[in-house]
Amino acid sequence: MQETSQVPSAVPDYVHVCDPNQFSLTAAALPSHTNTANRANVPLGVVLQPLAETESEVPVINFGAIGVVRCKNCRAYMNPYVQWTEGGAHWRCNLCASMNETASGYYSPMDNMGRRADLAKRPELIHSTVEIVATPHYMIRAPMPCVYFFVIDVSKPAIESGMVARVCSGISAALDDLPGGKRTMVGAITYDSTVHFYSFRGGTKLRTHVLPDLEDIFLPEPRGLLVNLAEERKGFEYFLENLPQMFAETKEIEAALGPALEAAYEVMKPVGGKLSVFASTLPSIGKGRLTNRDDPTKLGKPDEHKLLLAADGYYKDLAFRLSHVQISVDVYLFSRLYTDVATLNDLAKYTGGATHHYPNYYDLEDGFDLHRLLVHSLTRQQGWEAVIRVRVGQGYMVTDFFGNFRLRSTDLLTVPCIDSDKSFALQLGLTEKGVTTPTVSVQSALLYTTSFGERRIRVHTICVPVTTITTHIYRTIHAPSIGALVLKQAIAMVTKASFDKSREHVRKTLTALIRSYSYTESTYSHAQQLKLPESLAAIPLMCLGLLKHEALRDKNVTSDQRASVHALMYPMGVSQIEISLRPRLLPIHQLDGKTMPQELELTAADVDSTSALLLDNGSRFLIRVGSRVDSKWVNSIFATTESKALVLRELDESTTSVDLERVHQILDSIRTPFHKGLRVIREGGGEEIHFFSGLIQDRSVGEQSLAEYMQFILRR
Repeated sequence: MQETSQVPSAVPDYVHVCDPNQFSLTAAALPSHTNTANRANVPLGVVLQPLAETESEVPVINFGAIGVVRCKNCRAYMNPYVQWTEGGAHWRCNLCASMNETASGYYSPMDNMGRRADLAKRPELIHSTVEIVATPHYMIRAPMPCVYFFVIDVSKPAIESGMVARVCSGISAALDDLPGGKRTMVGAITYDSTVHFYSFRGGTKLRTHVLPDLEDIFLPEPRGLLVNLAEERKGFEYFLENLPQMFAETKEIEAALGPALEAAYEVMKPVGGKLSVFASTLPSIGKGRLTNRDDPTKLGKPDEHKLLLAADGYYKDLAFRLSHVQISVDVYLFSRLYTDVATLNDLAKYTGGATHHYPNYYDLEDGFDLHRLLVHSLTRQQGWEAVIRVRVGQGYMVTDFFGNFRLRSTDLLTVPCIDSDKSFALQLGLTEKGVTTPTVSVQSALLYTTSFGERRIRVHTICVPVTTITTHIYRTIHAPSIGALVLKQAIAMVTKASFDKSREHVRKTLTALIRSYSYTESTYSHAQQLKLPESLAAIPLMCLGLLKHEALRDKNVTSDQRASVHALMYPMGVSQIEISLRPRLLPIHQLDGKTMPQELELTAADVDSTSALLLDNGSRFLIRVGSRVDSKWVNSIFATTESKALVLRELDESTTSVDLERVHQILDSIRTPFHKGLRVIREGGGEEIHFFSGLIQDRSVGEQSLAEYMQFILRR
């Protein structure tokens, strides 16, 4: 049995570590050499969500006349893990080990414990996450204002579905809370078979211009197309209020999305900003025209992954041009037919944006969720004209990057707009020499413009011990970060190789981790049972969650559906990925009025006719109602439609059911802006398959149950 002593902490007791939702390693003790890494088989990487919301405020550091304090060699930023020498006159960088002279304005004597005497006044020496006020040296132009520009499909399908009215309502609802204050700028164009420009100057005297030639993008009135919201709000609100009616009788079914995007590029090019695109029809005319290339016969076949490759390079090339002028794109797709999500997602993938897909959009069912998502996306914390660089200590290197960005150099990620929901993963590897020091550090630096026009550097630093003992590594594993890293690796691998290789990567990576643990630990209670420590306990179920998820499972998933799931999850953060891979199952038929119900195992063994169960997979709520659940309770919680379907009752002033209030409280406490609807399923109904497919501990078509998987691991 291996040595089991605790690995010494690398964090001084006075230091506040990074919130794992913002910056986390897959393990808090790392192998010092490749032979240890090979024995441990732990996926090595870091997951970064730099602007994730946290309970405590991030300290703001202004170095003033001293200038930003950095290592002269590797350019790492000052942090709590540097080593002070010669009474504080010099400091050794914790990333590259270079010795730096302390600037005279930054010098402080040391106390009798070897700490700087001014420690309490230096947040950057206490907090692992800080925000540094950047000097003019970090600017190539004046900080940009917040810019929100909208490209809206006004073809017949877009109008008839209710999408246009809902989008206009959502944008209007967000106006009061748009970041940026009096500097915020807005604008919009619409498109069908042509492109329509709108000048918002002059209040309700809205001037409209139609692009005469789709091949020649000409801006008819450049100064009125992108305007200051505070100065021209009346005109912009008039546009939002009247747009649905302006095209109410349209017969247009063509979609000139490419020319509309080219026009938006020309309008926004001088400033940059956030571009939100709403499309209900496959682009059918002008640049970027797409055809229906869906082929159901390829589903489940070796070349299925080709359906997830972009049809051509137009949208990727356009995304690179947009990124170059600091424009990020959020794409909202609503087509009732094939949409080619894989191709259109390139707009978001290479500009730091996001893609949201609403197949068969029906406003009565989907409108509330779209409204909530749109308001959230427009009003959340937002950073502008951003770049990210991650530095790692000696002995380690970054070997791959995952997320929505453009790689500008070997290690610089360009993200024109970054928000609180965006996450990135980096794969780490050991150099041939390995680590020769007791610890290794990883530091990320996000240089961006805040919504109030100040250039800032958000710095996260992690310092962890290195070891040759695999037990130390296993005990410090952060399973959610491993799940996020492996998922992003698998999604990237699908388009580079195949589904089979992607699924095999997941299976081999996570199975090798558990098997390696079983090799090095003598913790069998008998030959057919493996006892896992708490840090590893979630890994087997996480593996099954990955393999049974729409992102990777090999049955009953269309190419658009698959591409939309990939687009949604690739930039997703750790906590959101965790609930997607390991859904929560909650009993709601017996609520005590105070506490959250205790989660059940994800198995049909806990499902019967007397229970009402809520399944949350991070993107949709499913409630299964058993046939023998008390009818009075059912009637107090659900209403019955003309088609005999059950729908959750809304809360209003006449509500008297305490249970209904509790159900809504539970939903509100776990709902995210990315949830799309709630479906109520009766026992025995045809839709039960959607509920049971989320019970990942059970056997499914082509995949093992949790018990079978654990037996498979033991048969080494």
